[in-house]
Amino acid sequence: MTKSNKKGAASFTQTDLRFLKHCLGLAKEALEAGDQPFGSILVNENDEILAEARNRVNEKNVLAHPEYELAEWAINNLSLKERKAAKMYTTGEHCPMCAGAHAWSQVGEMNYLSSAEQLEKWLSELNVPAAPIKFIPSEEIMKNVMVKGPAEGPLVEEIKKMHVKYYTQ
Repeated sequence: MTKSNKKGAASFTQTDLRFLKHCLGLAKEALEAGDQPFGSILVNENDEILAEARNRVNEKNVLAHPEYELAEWAINNLSLKERKAAKMYTTGEHCPMCAGAHAWSQVGEMNYLSSAEQLEKWLSELNVPAAPIKFIPSEEIMKNVMVKGPAEGPLVEEIKKMHVKYYTQ
């Protein structure tokens, strides 16, 4: 269940873009804390932010991804009905671990700013060693989840600049 056009860029509403900008703020916090710039939020059916998280890999361990944290938060704090009605917004497409956590939590929708494919390209251009996992499109891992992304334009350029800064500072 993917909602994107043939060119790969999704059609986001103004509300979606507002939430993705919020995620960029969290990614900036992660970057300022010395971590990779990833930020995510969980939103209910009334477009209210329920929870937010940023990357904390450098503080905890390599599993401390914000999407995983929010999936766990949803399981512990929301009913199944509330989870299915919720949306996760994130700066980057889920890695396979986070996609699995998202699917198991049964959060109904995932909206992402940049794709794993874009990130791999950016990191390759910077000669960053490849990740120890194979990135698989999220919609190939998650069933019954509406996946919307990637975006295009200034927001994608902003997250790309953060990744470049992280790997070149």
